[in-house]
Amino acid sequence: MMRILSATVERAHYARDFGQVEATVALLVKDSARPVPYVRRIFTTEPARGGAPLRERLIDSAKTLFLARYEPQVERAA
Repeated sequence: MMRILSATVERAHYARDFGQVEATVALLVKDSARPVPYVRRIFTTEPARGGAPLRERLIDSAKTLFLARYEPQVERAA
């Protein structure tokens, strides 16, 4: 079983041509098969304008992408 312990935006770049922010988000993941948590970096994009703060939207997007790949094995730690 995997859990996302924390998430931070490492790099972000405004893609003017598309009106989106491209970012690399680092997820700290704890896997029951590994003795130590590890970092998984996810590249994601979000519209520059939106309802929630941009940082939150980027992190939520990265978590969603990660969970979509490992859905049966992951427990979300909020």
